[in-house]
Amino acid sequence: MVAAWIQDCPVGFLCLKETGKDTAELEVMGVLQAYHRQGIGRSLFEAAKRVAIDHGYSFLQVKTVKMGCYEEYDKTNLFYLSLGFKEFEVMPTLWDAWNPCQIYIMSLK
Repeated sequence: MVAAWIQDCPVGFLCLKETGKDTAELEVMGVLQAYHRQGIGRSLFEAAKRVAIDHGYSFLQVKTVKMGCYEEYDKTNLFYLSLGFKEFEVMPTLWDAWNPCQIYIMSLK
């Protein structure tokens, strides 16, 4: 887990989870809305990516709702794409029919 603080106030966090011997998943990430679009999410991701590399992982993955279903998730998808994640697979019923799961991956090598 990595966290972002401004002065003595936590404003964001990101947790990684091992999903295989070579892969870690960006399991959950959050930044207080008042601090969106200030580079905090990107900084959290870069710190977590360094942790994943230091622990010997070859890949990162992240799951979100497929682009085009909800505007707020479209912004999330665009954020992950801007970090360098690539589309891997859509699992239409992993969660439920109204929330098709988009899986993104990234090589750390």
